[in-house]
Amino acid sequence: MECKEGKPREDVDTGVQAAPPFWLRIVLRAALLALVGLAAEAFLTQDWPEFRHKLRETQPTTGYAIETTATKAAPAVNHPVTEVSPTAPITVDMIASPLRSVADQPAALQLTTIPAGATFAVYPGIIADKAVPASAPLRTGIAPGTAEDLRGGNYTIFFHKEGWPDSRTEVQLQAGEVRPVEYAFFHGEVTITSVPNGAEILCGTVSLGFTPLTVALPAGNQVLTARLKNYPDHTQNVAVNENATPTIEFQMRARRHLARAKPTPPPSLIGKVGDSLKHLFGGSPTPPPRRKR
Repeated sequence: MECKEGKPREDVDTGVQAAPPFWLRIVLRAALLALVGLAAEAFLTQDWPEFRHKLRETQPTTGYAIETTATKAAPAVNHPVTEVSPTAPITVDMIASPLRSVADQPAALQLTTIPAGATFAVYPGIIADKAVPASAPLRTGIAPGTAEDLRGGNYTIFFHKEGWPDSRTEVQLQAGEVRPVEYAFFHGEVTITSVPNGAEILCGTVSLGFTPLTVALPAGNQVLTARLKNYPDHTQNVAVNENATPTIEFQMRARRHLARAKPTPPPSLIGKVGDSLKHLFGGSPTPPPRRKR
């Protein structure tokens, strides 16, 4: 078909597809956007929660690492790994130290003496000799007192108190045991009074206290001395035994003061001069005393 020059024909088949009109392109884009919106809404409401859950499972779990230094290389052991939620508390299992055996548990002795205040020395084993060994003791102290950190076994305890004969005893101690030991020196009790009260009583050089009092004394014959201000010391002997409690009374007597005659003082120098002047100037001398017939 022929066409006039300068006027193209639309129905001419040139082999190239013509572009759609502008309004058709607007409609197609709007329809595409509507479809995309519907698909996005369906994805967000149905598939997004499951997708988010799978995404969290694929992420590595958080936790805490404890760095330790191993002294020996240990064989590799595959332990199952337990997943820990980030919000859950983390629990660390502490490995308890092994318990000590009964034989290794320390023991102790709680020592008291009658009378109190004696010193003690603890030696290992049974010592046949009554004298204190020259070696150093395991524990020392003053009763009442405690000897700690001992092992199970036999022990010999030596006691010493000023004014008393030295003594000893033997004990058997079990591991982990706290054993009370009360030791009484061989003694008896004596009740002591004085007139007046308040006198200090001494046994040798050791002060026992002030009257009235009841004290424990070593068995046997003892010498007691009562001492009170402004009174002379008074001494008595007493036989002490464990089957009786004797009573001793000190009668304190005051010191006697003897009256002494005062000597006639010699005449003074002024008196001598006055007598001389009276004699020179004719003063009558003092008549001599008359004798009684």
